[in-house]
Amino acid sequence: MTIEEPIPLPPITPGVARALSPLVRRIANKCEGDSEDPGLNTYLIGIDEIVIIDPGPGDADHLDVLAGCGGDRIRWIIMTDSCDANAAGAVALKKKTGAELIAPAGFKGADVELVDGFKIDATEFRVFAFDIDADAGQYVFVLEQERSLIPGDLMMDSVPEGFPARVKSYRLKSVAPGHGQYIEDAKTFLAR
Repeated sequence: MTIEEPIPLPPITPGVARALSPLVRRIANKCEGDSEDPGLNTYLIGIDEIVIIDPGPGDADHLDVLAGCGGDRIRWIIMTDSCDANAAGAVALKKKTGAELIAPAGFKGADVELVDGFKIDATEFRVFAFDIDADAGQYVFVLEQERSLIPGDLMMDSVPEGFPARVKSYRLKSVAPGHGQYIEDAKTFLAR
């Protein structure tokens, strides 16, 4: 390996917390069945106060790992999409941690309704919500301090028209997707 070559990212191992930056950790859920492939990425943002983004489908082992990584420091639970794959574990995780559940309208067990422009203002960070399709309960998040976009799977195939202009002032530099590796080049991602 030469100095010019980038250091390869470590593999995603389901159930193992991986620090991606000073404020962001990722824990991938296992895919259903016997597969050892990583499933949905769940993100833990913060150190002293933690927000969990996309708690996942409700797999008990995954929820135990999440609770174990944050304990009583987990203050909020939010999701990019209220479908079962992203959010079925939200209420169970809320019961385990006592965290406030912030979810789109109609999500049973939510404490606060998630809307466009919603902000979590923690001691170490701010996370802002942007609706992609409010009628479908689909939101993406921006972690202001690290200039990171957290879109879940909502932008896997393409970026909605006009979205880059909505987040231009954040000067995004990275993307934490719903599946796969952390993306260091937000500009290329948003230009797709």
